[in-house]
Order: sequence, then structure tokens, then C-alpha cells
Amino acid sequence: MVNMNGLSAALLRSPLLWGGALAFAFFALIHGGVVSDPTVVRYLAGHWVEYVEVAMFCVGLAALAIKAGDIARQRRSLGATSLAAIPPGGQDPAEAAALLEQLPAEDAARGYLPARLREALDLVVRTGSADGLEDHVKYLSDLDAARAAQGYGLVRFVIWAIPIMGFLGTVIGITVAIACLSPTQLENISGVVAGLGTAFDTTATALGLSMVLMFLQFLVDRSEQGLLSAVDRAAWEQLAGRFQSLAGADGTALAVAKLGESLSRGGTRLLEAQEHAWRALERTAATGLEQALGNAAATLRETLTESLDTSLGRWGEALARVHDEHASRREQRWTDAAESLATAIRGLERHQQVLDDQTRMLGEVVGATRDLAVLERSLDANLGTIASAGRFEEALATLAAAVQLLAVRAGSAEERHIDLRSAHRVGKAA
Repeated sequence: MVNMNGLSAALLRSPLLWGGALAFAFFALIHGGVVSDPTVVRYLAGHWVEYVEVAMFCVGLAALAIKAGDIARQRRSLGATSLAAIPPGGQDPAEAAALLEQLPAEDAARGYLPARLREALDLVVRTGSADGLEDHVKYLSDLDAARAAQGYGLVRFVIWAIPIMGFLGTVIGITVAIACLSPTQLENISGVVAGLGTAFDTTATALGLSMVLMFLQFLVDRSEQGLLSAVDRAAWEQLAGRFQSLAGADGTALAVAKLGESLSRGGTRLLEAQEHAWRALERTAATGLEQALGNAAATLRETLTESLDTSLGRWGEALARVHDEHASRREQRWTDAAESLATAIRGLERHQQVLDDQTRMLGEVVGATRDLAVLERSLDANLGTIASAGRFEEALATLAAAVQLLAVRAGSAEERHIDLRSAHRVGKAA
């Protein structure tokens, strides 16, 4: 598909195709009677030599027209092809690859300026430096001028070939005229006149057509030279001072860079020579080393296999013992923990029982205290009654019996012992 597209594009830009089509259309108009001027028919379609001259003129005219159209297209696209603005201090040459990607593809943009920018940036990418960029831009300018001059090769050939065809027609016409001369028929000179007319007509047509082509070539060439000048200015404005250079005012940095480059090349050559030597040594010792390595590998494989089997067996046994020990220790820890937990539970149960007993005892003490308070109020009332009745000794005996009874009920006879004497004194005081 790509080849077919390229072939079709080449055919569409072919001067032979368009020139042949133009000549065919012109002769069709003459033979169709559309163009019937006698002078035009005499000088452009009177002899087969004139047909060839006109066809060659159409080819040259088509080449110049295609060239002029391409120049006009490039003039219109000069402003569309541009790089990014130059930053202060210039750019690193390593950024040339990114700038190269910003340019349109070569197939999409054909012209002097895109090609020049692409080739200049490609030099910076390949060398990694912009020291020779200005000289390379000048070289590209000269190269474009040479290519432009070579682009008129077909037109130059046509301009040269048309007069040659005119001279050929002159020779043919004179030959016909001479052939028509006869000593016995001197009065019949129509053939001689016709031959001479053909000779002069073809020559006049050839000279006229070649002059027209030369004038058109001059105009197109002048326009292309103006385009090349505009391309030179645009390329110089976009590339001059864009990249940072190693060259300083005194050339010291450039000399250092060149020295480094020379040392790098020398080191590269030394490394290459050393590499060749090592390769030769490797080839020399390859057979013996391979055999020795094979024997050593076999011996090492057997030794390692036996050692690994023994070591792995020992490691397996050791791991099994360690696993059993850890399992037994873990079971013993769980057993001890269960016993400790059972002991703690039993201690908690005993403590709970003691707490229950103390709680019950406290309840009884509270009840006895409540009864004691009631009894004390009753005693106070009885003491008052007895004191008023005069039977104090009997009341003391009754009070002592009541106190002993309360002490027994409280469970603590010693804590509830009442000093009768104190009670007696209290009674007297009452």
C-alpha cells in the first residue's frame, strides 16, 4: 500500500505525464478544428519534427509549472514550520531529540526549511554537541542550492534538445529539397521550396520554443533563489545560538573537549584491542577449560549430592527432635496453667464461702443490734419504772440476765459483757 501511494504521488508529479497530456490536448484541438490559424498550424503541426518539438516543449513547461507550484507552496508554509522559542542561555544539546520530534513528518511536510532543520538537529543528536552546527547549516545551504540547480536538469535537457530537433528538421528539409532537384526538370521547383520551407519552419519553431522555455526557467529559478534566501534566514534565526556550546572565548573549553574526545577514542581503541586479545585467549583455552570444568562439575555434583543428602538427613532429625521437645514443653505449660487455674478457682470458691459466712454473720449482728436498741429503750423505760417503784436490786438482776441472753444471741459474750457496776452507777444516776 505504501509503495502504491508513493508510485501514485510520483506519477502525479511527473512532468512527462502532464506534458504528454498537454501536448495531446493541443494537437487534439488542432486536428479537431478548434485551432485553425494557418500560422499556428504551419509552425506547430506542419511536420512530424514540429510535433516532437511541441511535445518536448510541453514536457518542459509542465516541469516548470510543477516547480513553480512547489515554490509557491513552500513560500506559504515558511511561517508554519518553526521551532520553540530559544530560552535564555540556550538549550542543552540533549534536547535536540525532543525538538526533532516537534517537526512534522518528512512525508507530511516536503520542503527546504523542514529538511534543513531536520538535518541540522539530527547532527546535534548524533554528535551530542552543537559546536559544528553553524558550519553544517552553511553546508546544508550550499547543498540545497546545488539540489535546486539539479532540479532543472530535465528543463535544461529539453531546452538543449529542442534546437537539436530544429537542426534535424533543417537537415531533413534540405535533404528533401536536394532530392527534388533534377537537371531535366528545373522548371518544377515546388518540391525544393517545400523542403526548404520545412527546414526553416522547424528551425524557427525550435528556436522560439527554446527561448520561451529559457525565459520561464529564468523566472522560476529566480523565484526559487528567493525562496532559498528566505529559508536561509529562517533556519539561521531558529538555529543560531539555540544550543549551548563548549567553545569559550579563548578556546580552552573546546580544547579540553577535543582532548577528552581524543582520550575517549584512544580508550575505546585500547578496550577493543584488549577485547580482541581476551577473545583470542578465550578461544585458545576454551577446549581445555571446558573439559576441566566438565570433570570438576561432575565431581562437585557427586560431592554436593552426598553432602546435601547427609546434611539434609541430619537437619531433618534435628528438626524432628526440636519439634517434639517444643510440643512436650507446650503440653506441660498447658497442664501447669490448667492446674494453676483450678487452684485459683478453688481459692476463689473458698473466699466466696468466707464472704457468704461473713455476710450472714453481719446480717445477724445487724438484727441483734436492732433488738438491742429496742431492748435498751425497754430497759430505760423499766429502769425508770423500777426507780420509781423502789425495786432497784431486782431490776439489776433482771438486767444482767437480759444482757447475758443478748450476748449469747450475738455470738460474742465477751464483746457484749456489761459491767453491772457501771449499770448500777448509771441506775443510781438516773
